[in-house]
Amino acid sequence: MSNKKFSKLAVLSLLGVMSLAGCSSNASSDEIYAKPSTYDKSVITVKEGEGEASIHNNLLKLIYDSMHENIASQVLEEILYKYSETIYGVFNKVIADKEKTSSEAEDVITLEEAATDTSAEHTKINAFIKAHKVYWHRNEKKEHITDEGVVITEGSEWTPGDTERENVKSRYKDVNKRIAENMYRKSVKGSYTSNYFFDEYAYVKSLWKDGKKVDFASAKALHDTFDSLGQRKLPKVLVDYTIEEDEVFSKGLLHKSFYQAPGFTYIEDEIVPEIYKDLLVEQYLLDEEVSAVRTSNARKINAIKIEKYSGSSVNADALMNHLVENIYSIEPLDNGHLRLSSEEIDEEYQKLFESYAKVSKGLYDEIQADPVAKQIVKDLQTGSAYDVYHQKTYTYKGVDYIYYEGTAYGDLIKDFERYHNYTSYDDYSTTLHNKFTDNGKISELEGLSRETLKISQERKDVTEGWYVSKSKPSLDGSNKINDILFASSVYEYKHEVSVYDEDNPDGRDEALINKNIDKLEGYIKVPNDPSSFVDGSDRYQKVNPTATTWTWKLRDNFEKGENKYMCSINGAYFLKFDKKAADADPRKDIVFTGDDSAYYVVNVVEATKDIKLRADATNSYAKTRGISVLNEIISEVTQKTAETGSYASLSKEYWLKKMSLTYHDQKIYDYFKSNYPDLFE
Repeated sequence: MSNKKFSKLAVLSLLGVMSLAGCSSNASSDEIYAKPSTYDKSVITVKEGEGEASIHNNLLKLIYDSMHENIASQVLEEILYKYSETIYGVFNKVIADKEKTSSEAEDVITLEEAATDTSAEHTKINAFIKAHKVYWHRNEKKEHITDEGVVITEGSEWTPGDTERENVKSRYKDVNKRIAENMYRKSVKGSYTSNYFFDEYAYVKSLWKDGKKVDFASAKALHDTFDSLGQRKLPKVLVDYTIEEDEVFSKGLLHKSFYQAPGFTYIEDEIVPEIYKDLLVEQYLLDEEVSAVRTSNARKINAIKIEKYSGSSVNADALMNHLVENIYSIEPLDNGHLRLSSEEIDEEYQKLFESYAKVSKGLYDEIQADPVAKQIVKDLQTGSAYDVYHQKTYTYKGVDYIYYEGTAYGDLIKDFERYHNYTSYDDYSTTLHNKFTDNGKISELEGLSRETLKISQERKDVTEGWYVSKSKPSLDGSNKINDILFASSVYEYKHEVSVYDEDNPDGRDEALINKNIDKLEGYIKVPNDPSSFVDGSDRYQKVNPTATTWTWKLRDNFEKGENKYMCSINGAYFLKFDKKAADADPRKDIVFTGDDSAYYVVNVVEATKDIKLRADATNSYAKTRGISVLNEIISEVTQKTAETGSYASLSKEYWLKKMSLTYHDQKIYDYFKSNYPDLFE
């Protein structure tokens, strides 16, 4: 039984996938049905005296048939994974050795071996690239080209170049990043985290009980061992909101050796196949729906939300004013010379926004432990025009709870105080009782601790990461922010740029006038000329361009024709809004007031466009910042795009059309014909 539409042959059977022994058929001549040789035999034999006891329905076929009803979809998943390995290469040696048959004459070069090849001759990685076309460098016509852009004719001899080797290394790095993210979602985001504490021992134990290859013995040994302070050496760990998903191993939430070590292959058995199948969906997009990726208007952002607590906006007003002043006061790096790294800007504003979020929440201990947050509070208390951030103390059972009025934690402590200080039954609050005791299940102090952790660890103040126009971030409820964020002019930001050259102080580089420069890189250095720079900001002007030291001042007003949705401040970019916050200060247009319950500021780290995602385009990421940056951004954007439509289903049919399948089982044949009828036309 065969699908003869395609020339490439891939013979797949139920026996191969399920490792069943033998094959027979009781089906009609029109039906092929793979069965184990013991199909009609008894499952077990029980002897009584000299004879055998009769056991009702004691036939293997009853068990086998019940399995067989659901096996076709599993076969499909296995097919897709095996096919993905032919495209991307077997991930590592563990998988290669497990899959290798005795007839194979030599070892397969794995993705890991290729990506970590440090030989001067690039022997392994070059051989790997030649065997896997997905890593070949191609132009927009999908022609195979050299690093210099010369077309490589089919069948000719060629040596892989730096771009292709970087493609392999990028993919290996990407798969490892996805392994960490996948493990985070399976473990930390699941039922093994309670009240913000993750129990890795319970997670490993559950996998072990399910027969997964994890190092339960080591996990148990650590769990059962205590340090000098009486703490378990494998304790429950606080899931701190600042830990990103891909940091699950590096920040100590998971011990990688429990899941990926000699004899323990959970990651190879369970995680890598999922990732490879996801890569097939993304490759389908790049092969057949690339416009969906390039026109996704992908944005990488850092956004902060400052809430107005206690029905008063005075703290929020002061904090937002301080943030705006801070953003405008940050000097361009190296005296205004260069700011080429969006990653550097990204990290800077992540940290800055986290500090402001701590002040907004008002947790005294967290603020004292963060020098930036501590200084913000000091500035607000001593130099602000507002009467803000009053420090108070509530003492209960000998413990001082220090808080700031008008913050999330301040409101919590005031609730805790009210809960204890009622003077009559009418003043007693059942709501507060339930809040601090979980309906009488825990002590009030444990309840306070839980509520404090909730304020600390819930990540609603800072939003960061990649988003596409069909999968927007959850920011302002009115979606006004997203309307601006995904507007085309956020990318199409234009500068009237000028270059200062000390040898020609009155001259300008005409090639740069009115050009679209990479607005996400800010101050751009003129190549091979350390004394010349492009001014990439529309919010500052040079006071004296001929001076040795550059100084900067704010513009007094806006220029005509200034971009409506975006502005550049010291090498970083921010969304602009028509509505000003608190007063008419023109700098406040980077603040969105939403529904008047909170303020927002949105830093745009990256804004993609078709041309930047084309490897051989003049203004692509590959040309301006390197192929590794392009690969990383395409991976992020493609992942997000793949989640927005029916691409997973379309991808399966697309890849199945690349194979010519021979079916050895009627059930599987029927399943494929029913779900993918186009394969049988």
